[in-house]
Amino acid sequence: MPLERELKFSVLDAYVPSLSEVRAALAATPFEVQAAPMQELHDRYFDDDGGSLRKAGLALRRRRLGAKAWAGLKAAGTTDAGLHERDELEIALADADDAPWPDAVVKRLAGLVDLDALQPRVELDTTRVPFRVLRDGVQVAELGFDAVAARSSGTERSAFFDEIEIEARGQATRADLEQVAEAVDGLVKLTPNPVNKLERAAALLLLATW
Repeated sequence: MPLERELKFSVLDAYVPSLSEVRAALAATPFEVQAAPMQELHDRYFDDDGGSLRKAGLALRRRRLGAKAWAGLKAAGTTDAGLHERDELEIALADADDAPWPDAVVKRLAGLVDLDALQPRVELDTTRVPFRVLRDGVQVAELGFDAVAARSSGTERSAFFDEIEIEARGQATRADLEQVAEAVDGLVKLTPNPVNKLERAAALLLLATW
């Protein structure tokens, strides 16, 4: 599976800087910034009653963005000072709700879980304000300001949090991502996040039961 590399940060508020502010913050770096359309992402994460995928270090989701849909499978990977690296398989679907799991996903999950036993467990609705980060006209990263609403499927439990992600594109290095983060930290105080969105949502939803 392809490697996903991104820096993840927690933030204390939902402040999203303007394009001019981000450009000014990165003015002393080799990077340029372009605005990108705001995204409304709806993710449903699946597992069986025994949490077989979670125990295997896998996260399986269906994502919808407007009329487009994808199946995604992510491995646990590694985390170091907010840098998350993990294998990711993402395949376009004809329909986010009813399309069968793609063959590549079925093959990867063979022997790990009964596909018929999979049910939505956690749902995330993310409003993302993205900026394209380029060097010499080539995109090297996406800087995303995310407001996340999480809920436990089939229950009234919900949680809300804000994050910032800097995801590598192409041949971007860790140093590239960290240089972007250092500049953005002058606009919004960044706290490295050791967990991914699903893990953070699951922990907050568990706390919401008390």
